[in-house]
Amino acid sequence: MAKQGDIIQKLAQTQEERLLLARVLEKADICRERCYPTYTRFFDLHEAELARRLLEAVGERGIFWGGYDGAERTVLAFLPDWMEEIPQEGEDCPLAGIRCLRHKSDVLTHRDYLGSLMGLGVRRDGIGDILVGDHGADVVVTRELAPYLLMHYGRAGRKRLEVSEISLAALMVPEEKVSYIRDTVASMRLDAVTAAMFRLPRAKAADAVRAGRVFLNQMECLRPDREVTVHDRITLRGMGRGEVDGILGESKKAAL
Repeated sequence: MAKQGDIIQKLAQTQEERLLLARVLEKADICRERCYPTYTRFFDLHEAELARRLLEAVGERGIFWGGYDGAERTVLAFLPDWMEEIPQEGEDCPLAGIRCLRHKSDVLTHRDYLGSLMGLGVRRDGIGDILVGDHGADVVVTRELAPYLLMHYGRAGRKRLEVSEISLAALMVPEEKVSYIRDTVASMRLDAVTAAMFRLPRAKAADAVRAGRVFLNQMECLRPDREVTVHDRITLRGMGRGEVDGILGESKKAAL
């Protein structure tokens, strides 16, 4: 088997990614040597996929979890043999839910909540998914961050918030809406398929790709001209996710 350092060098494209993967292996080693659970900070889709590939390459086992089924941002848990699952509640649970109630006349977006949290000096990797709903937002955070937010977080911009801790089971997860789209695209480029999938002008789809908002098969892809094929999964941050179910045929343009 290749050395762990060589595997990290092969998987990582930047120094930041190399450090991230090294920390993953460190968490796994601590769990194995000291026989207690260890958890990483939150990963985005790209980071989680890198970590998954690393675990597969070195033969380690871990559990990705974001506080509820289908979470986009997840932590990676390493459990000792005596533990069967991640604690879902209480002080042993690595995550906490924070409910942010707004006034019914106020309008706040995901960006408003995230920006106000970051304005408190909170690191992005301490925050999981922000679930925006009619009531306000439910935010998944690391357990150690929750007391700080309960004490200091009370505004998003100029809008007041009523903040409290809730159980993860009480998270108001928006219902996932599924639709089937049949469209014709000029080519199977990532920007063209993303534009068709999310009903965007192609130029805006290309801008989203270059800005790092588009993930192809869980990996960040900055190339609008990247070829897409059947069963590829595309996620557009803030818009949703989809999968190329099939290519119906080709003419002067490709039918998707």
